[in-house]
Amino acid sequence: SAAMDVFEPVEHPTAVFFHLFFRAAALFTYLFCTWFSSNFVLNFIVIIMLVSFDFWTVKNVSGRLLVGLRWWNKVNEDGTSEWMFESKKSAPHPREAKIFWWSLYLFPLAWCLLAIPAFLKLSAYVLVVAVALSLNAANLIGYSKCDKDARAKLTNMAGQFGQSLLTQALSSVAPAPLSIPPGAKPPAPGP
Repeated sequence: SAAMDVFEPVEHPTAVFFHLFFRAAALFTYLFCTWFSSNFVLNFIVIIMLVSFDFWTVKNVSGRLLVGLRWWNKVNEDGTSEWMFESKKSAPHPREAKIFWWSLYLFPLAWCLLAIPAFLKLSAYVLVVAVALSLNAANLIGYSKCDKDARAKLTNMAGQFGQSLLTQALSSVAPAPLSIPPGAKPPAPGP
């Protein structure tokens, strides 16, 4: 059945495609760019463009469509930074959510692994890896915080819903308060 999961349809195939395409294209280009060109500047520009397209696509399109989350960072007038989060109330498509979260964690890991030989060789490509890693890390941190915030809101809503149900149940079981007509004396307390 796991093999059949690969062919399970998704709700947003275009978003899934571009979510994975820019990530894979940036990695592929990084790994094989020297086969096609020895010009570091050209390779740098192409890879950074792909990584930038990936960052923008994940942050502004696939995050919203595949998992129903959106994040951004707002700088206040006093210079402080504030994380802002949005989440859809409906549950995401399970297959799309798996694709989103797995790729969100695996691609930064791949860039970390690629950073090791670039750093050990003292290659100029360490700059490319640093930019790719920072943009991937920004999305990873943003969506992790956003997901945590969405879960906290969901837990809070569930708690409030449970509390209102309990209040309704107790109010229907509890005896009605004794009503005393205006001007009448309340009954004397029992012995």
